[in-house]
Amino acid sequence: MYKNILAAVDGTSHGAGVLDTVASLAGLTGAAVHVIHIRPAQVVTDGISGGVYTTEEAAEGRQVVEEALARLRADGVSADGEVDEGLREDLAGILVDRASALGSDLIAVGPGHYSGISALLHSSVSRGVAKTSPVSVLLVRTEA
Repeated sequence: MYKNILAAVDGTSHGAGVLDTVASLAGLTGAAVHVIHIRPAQVVTDGISGGVYTTEEAAEGRQVVEEALARLRADGVSADGEVDEGLREDLAGILVDRASALGSDLIAVGPGHYSGISALLHSSVSRGVAKTSPVSVLLVRTEA
């Protein structure tokens, strides 16, 4: 069964659902959990200059991970975590690469947040992970 789970969290109720599920799974299997939060960045140009800008402060990202670790550890789960940064279109690849580097045998992610026209403009991280991951992927659905 699973021994090393990568749990992607984003500070929303979707991330909380991932943590609930991963905590239960780790409790059953004795798996260690590595929590990752990726601060999304985007390229902004105005025709002359531009740059890459994150849409979240570094302290916000650290808080998301610290709260997730506290939640898991309160349930007796061995957990560590990190904050990373990447372009929105690269998030799935970052998760798959980190899972590989960590030796994870399961990646747990929540569903996409976009609907309507936004869903057409933004790629689905969970779909990208499922399509490219060499290990099992758990899509955790929540009521939110």
